[in-house]
Amino acid sequence: MKRVFTSLLITCVLQFFIVAQSQFEGKCGAELKKYLCEKYAPKGYLSSIFGEGGAWSVFAQCDVNSDGMMIDRYSQNLYELANGTATIPNGMAVDFVVNHSWWGTRISDAIEWDMYNMLPCNAQVLKYKTDYMPGVVVDAIYSNGVWSMGWGSIDGYRVNVYAPPRGYEGDFARIIMYMATIYPAERWSGQGVNFFADGEYPTLNGYSRQLLLQWHNLDPVSDIERTRNDVISKVQGNRNPFVDYPQLVDYIWGNKSSEPYQPPTENEEPQKTPLRAVYSLASDAKIYLYSPYIPADAKWSVNGIEVADFIETKSLGIGVHELRYQSAKTKGKLKIKIVE
Repeated sequence: MKRVFTSLLITCVLQFFIVAQSQFEGKCGAELKKYLCEKYAPKGYLSSIFGEGGAWSVFAQCDVNSDGMMIDRYSQNLYELANGTATIPNGMAVDFVVNHSWWGTRISDAIEWDMYNMLPCNAQVLKYKTDYMPGVVVDAIYSNGVWSMGWGSIDGYRVNVYAPPRGYEGDFARIIMYMATIYPAERWSGQGVNFFADGEYPTLNGYSRQLLLQWHNLDPVSDIERTRNDVISKVQGNRNPFVDYPQLVDYIWGNKSSEPYQPPTENEEPQKTPLRAVYSLASDAKIYLYSPYIPADAKWSVNGIEVADFIETKSLGIGVHELRYQSAKTKGKLKIKIVE
């Protein structure tokens, strides 16, 4: 009976997502981005950073690990919450991922109070981040071992950039893509002129499009992002569509931007994320035993124990783990590392 119930539940969930994705059918590029802008705009906003019902009360629900400790995507520190969920943990501050100054001096309340653009942040890091844009740090000025900022390059020009820790690149990419979709600007200001293109589409310029697509693909959607979507949606009445439907990114800015979107069918298998070298215990729930370079018929073992299609990170724990595979024609091994 349990197996029948589980199969029925999976079928219902799959059918729900197929129906939900039918809203995007036939759309791509500018049309799809405009649709998301209209349908996924917030219905309401916070009125305060502090106090019950403020931003820190929301962070305490969606930016914590299983032990109730607040995570920090800027230092990977963990912070203990004081009595009451609205208190700022010592050493933390609020970061606005896309800086307000990029929209110029006329900033609407909508842009300023959108929770999807806010993250609890290490206060020391925030002093260095200022209004810098994301990028590849070539010459570091500051680094805490996981988060760095310094000089990068765009079209041969030196610019100030920052790079988030491994395992959180996708979080930042999907936040920025959301902001670019919901709040495009006729004219950008400050560092924003180097990162965004004016107007409603594509809004991401050549540099930012390449960078964010790379980060989006490198670091797939995690459980903590899904939890954030669930919690913030109760506050604002909207969701970040790139967390629920990460494939839409390709249909707006990627290699499918001129290809009308088609929802998956019931017979399609769920998308598997290829193996990578480093996983985060906080943000990665599953490790799919799949690689485009390894035959599909390969049998897998992890630390000497045979496994099926995937394994949960929490069942392995922090540290280095050995994966072995064997198919009819080849065999081999590789190592992965799980960090906090």
